[in-house]
Amino acid sequence: MGTVLVVAGQPDYVDRFAPVWAPLVGGILVLIASASVRFRKPLCVLATVFLGPPAVALVFHLLRAVGVIPFPMDLFSLLVSLAATATIIAAWLQWSPLRTVAGFPMETPRWVALLGITVALVYPGLKTLWVAGGTWLAPEGSHAVDGTYLAPVALAVMGAAATVVALRWWWRDAPRWAHPTAAAGGLTLIGLGTAGLHSSFTHPSAEGSLLGVLIYGGWLVWGLATLAVAARLSHRRTDPYRTTSTAR
Repeated sequence: MGTVLVVAGQPDYVDRFAPVWAPLVGGILVLIASASVRFRKPLCVLATVFLGPPAVALVFHLLRAVGVIPFPMDLFSLLVSLAATATIIAAWLQWSPLRTVAGFPMETPRWVALLGITVALVYPGLKTLWVAGGTWLAPEGSHAVDGTYLAPVALAVMGAAATVVALRWWWRDAPRWAHPTAAAGGLTLIGLGTAGLHSSFTHPSAEGSLLGVLIYGGWLVWGLATLAVAARLSHRRTDPYRTTSTAR
């Protein structure tokens, strides 16, 4: 499907957020990962970076399917987005790239979580600066306190707060829902960040690409940091082999 997409092209509304070659590269990486035990986990994460934008484009396909956005829907691109989403879910469920080979959580340093909190606050910081009257990189109409201001600020603040809560479980057992929730959030942020960066460079705004790098690049780093936090969280932090060894 990725090969056909490269040859046939894709609609403009998809091309804006997902490179036409992304599904093909992501699919190749997944195939390589399936044949490589040693590099399977990093290849799975790398494939997710390429499959994330076409998976995120599924939102736009669905909006067109229900008539929210009045443009014709491209069925083949919709199927590619569905396939990309299904591949990400299947690969992560099958290979658990955020776990060690023995199935235990990874020892992510705490500064990674602090980095995630920092980059999460970049966009709401810019929005607050614009609302306060600042003009640096401010797009037209960005000085109003409306839904476009409240929604991203609220999501970023909640995401930063969730990371702070996750720090409580850094050295202790976390609830079972903590790891999959953080992993899903990180994957979503990686998809949005990668898609936004692609759009920023292929369709730059009047303010240039710097604004897109700050916002969507921040989301990409935030997503990677969130995945690292998810790798640390586990409802089973105790290594039975280590416990046995210590007891002896």
